[in-house]
Order: sequence, then structure tokens, then C-alpha cells
Amino acid sequence: MLALPLATTAAPRDPFDTGSLRPPTPPRAWNGPDIPDPCGGLQALPATISLPEALDFALCRNPRTRQSWAAAKVAAAQAGVAQGTTLPSVTGTVNAQGADSRNAANAGRRDQLTGTLTFNYLLFDFGGRSAAIEQARQALFAADWTHNATMQTVVLDVSRAYYQLFAALDALDAARAGEQFARQSLDAARARQKAGTATRADVLQAQTAFAQTTLTRTQSEGATLVARGVLSNALGLAADAFVRLTPPPPAEGRAIGETALADLLRLASERRPELRAAEANVAAARSAVTVEESAAKATVSLFANTSASVVQPGADPRSAALGLTVNIPIFLGYQPTYRIQAAREQVERQDAIREQLRNDISLEVWRSYQDVRTQEQAVTSAGDLVASASESYGVAFGRYRAGVGTVIDVLNAQTALIQASVQKIQARFNLNLAKIALARAIGALDAGLFADASAPLR
Repeated sequence: MLALPLATTAAPRDPFDTGSLRPPTPPRAWNGPDIPDPCGGLQALPATISLPEALDFALCRNPRTRQSWAAAKVAAAQAGVAQGTTLPSVTGTVNAQGADSRNAANAGRRDQLTGTLTFNYLLFDFGGRSAAIEQARQALFAADWTHNATMQTVVLDVSRAYYQLFAALDALDAARAGEQFARQSLDAARARQKAGTATRADVLQAQTAFAQTTLTRTQSEGATLVARGVLSNALGLAADAFVRLTPPPPAEGRAIGETALADLLRLASERRPELRAAEANVAAARSAVTVEESAAKATVSLFANTSASVVQPGADPRSAALGLTVNIPIFLGYQPTYRIQAAREQVERQDAIREQLRNDISLEVWRSYQDVRTQEQAVTSAGDLVASASESYGVAFGRYRAGVGTVIDVLNAQTALIQASVQKIQARFNLNLAKIALARAIGALDAGLFADASAPLR
């Protein structure tokens, strides 16, 4: 699961230290708080990029992570606003006026400057202030966990696009190999026709198969370009951005999905950030009920004020006052009644959202777990299929060149080999994505899953 390390420095003029409540930049939340912040220097995509670098870049540039990070910082500031209600308020007022009267007993000009200092402190409100602070605190937790979930979604999207691109590149390699096999078959058919051991029909069938593999190769090239555009978009770049890529580490070797299903479901209930955010939303809704209930009850406040005036001409009056204010709502048109009712219904709504999310996560884990098991078997079967098809093609092609087999046997074996190669590529791609999706489902999608591997660039 993505960790939520807290920032170590508070914002300037931050008496309640709300800066410590704000989440770190997305890449630091992904990689840990001790690494240098990659967003500080990662302004442009490097010439070559690995999957971990692509994830850092996307977390910096993707608008979704920036939005959720900003929302979490706003929630931290709102928590500071709520804490500010525990302190008294002091207000200063300065009033300056001039008057000029005629045909009166005190005719003439009169200038007056008055300064007033007012102090107010809420002493008691039946727990409304404390509930408002707790509500803001839970809202901050929900925003932090939502930011966490957004980062995991971006990581999943980028990794999917990255693996999809390399699956497309592998499929293109397979298509080119298939085209080469078809050319060999066509050359062999022409040679046999020239030697008088094959008919024109054999050559035409081989030409048709060759044209089909050329079409497949052309389509694979187009699919590869589309996959590059999808990855660029996931990184927050223009679709025509092109970089050299390091192949992603094979996730099929990771020990994901080997834990018992019941343990995975338990982990998901503990670690999924969406569920933690939903629980915080329920707690915030419960605090909101207390806030609304206290708003319908009396409040006791301490007040004090002092005032001084300078009058020209005339005396300079001074005044001061100290006392208690008791505010008792008597009748507010039943508004508090319905606000309390709405707040209680909101608790029920948030609780239902949490339970629905819990059920959805359980189903997501179940599907991902079964998908991993299925794709693991598919990879094994696809490997066996490629080995068998390769041997079959070698035998058929050798027999045909020796003048024993038929061109139909060669073309059938050739088609089977190409299909088997594509199925193996797709099976590996599906398994990689299935394991990443399962890690996401249980809330364990962390940087260690994408440890870099040294491999040729593509």
C-alpha cells in the first residue's frame, strides 16, 4: 500500500502546524520520505526512461494526482480553521468622523476619533466546537486516503500502458518473424515449382499466406504506435511524444496471489485507501450530527471591550466593559430540527457507501485472484504450445523442402506457430497485469513491485 509519510516542515505562519498534516508530494508518498523530491527537477521526460521513472514522472505531471494533492492540502488548512475556534477573537475598530453644524446651540466644527478593542471567547457550546474540529480532522484523513487511492490509480494506468506497449512491441516482433517464415515458405514453393515438383497453386497459396502476414505486420506496427500514444497520454504528455524505454520487470515472477484468498481479503479490508477514506467520511458525518445538535442549544461566551475617543473640541470619553453572553435559541422555524435530521441521514448514507465499497473491494480481490491463477496456467500452456508449434513447423518445412510434404502442411504449421507466439505474448501480458491488478486490489501496489531491471532499450 502507498504509505502516507507526513511532511517534516510546516507552512510559514502555521501556528497549528497544519503543514505536518498535509501529505508529501506524490512521488515521495510513493517512494518514501527520504528520497529527493523528483518533482523538483523532473521538468522534462528524459531521453530514456524505465518504468519506475515513468511512474515518478506521471505522479508529478498527471492532473489527477495534482488535484487530489491540492484537495488534501485544502483539507489540512480547513483543519487549522476548525482549531482556530478554540482561541479567543480580538477585534480592533477605528472610527473617524467630522461634523459641522450651523444655527445650533453648539454650532461649529467637531472632529472625533474613536478606537474600540473587542474580546470574545466561546466558553461552552455543548460540544459543538470539539465536534467541528473532529469533523475537519476526519475530512482531512479522508482527503489524504483519497489522494493515496488516486496515486494508486495513476500507477495502475501507467503500468498497464507501459506493459501494453511492450506487449505490442513483442507482438510486432512475432509478426515480423511470421512474415519471415511466410517468405521462406514462398521461396521454397517457387523453388519446387521451378524444379517441377510443385504446382502453381502451391505458389499462389504461399503468396496468399505471405500477404496475410504482411498485413498482420502492418497492423501490429499501427497497434504499437497507438500503444505509444496511450503511454504518453498516461504520462501527461502529448500523444506524439517518443522516448526510448527500458523493458518493464516481469511481474509474473512476483509472489503475488500465492497467499490464501481469505488472507488477501483481510489485507484489502485493512489496506485499501478507498475504504479508509470511507471510514473517515463516516466519522466526519457522525461529528457533523453533534455540530448540528449543539447549534440548537445555548452557548456561553466571555466578552470584553474598551473604547477611547479623541474629540476636538470637547472631552475625550473612555469606556470599558466585561461580561458573559448567554445565547439561547428559542425558535428558529424548525431549521435545527431538520438540519439534525439531515446530518443523521448523512451518517446512514456514508455508512452505506462504506459497506458497498467493502463489498466491491471483496469482489475485486476475488476476480483478481482468480485471474492471476487462470493467467498463470495460460502462460504455462502457451509456452508448451509455442514449443510444439515451433517443432511442428520445422518438421513440416523440412519435409516440404525435401519434396515430401505439401504446402498446406507448411502453411498450417506456420499459422499455428504465429498464433501460438502471439498467444504466449498475450498470456504473459495478461499475467503481468493480473498480478499488478491484484496488488492494487489488496492495497499493496508499492514501488518494490516495479524494481528496475537491466534490459535492452526499445
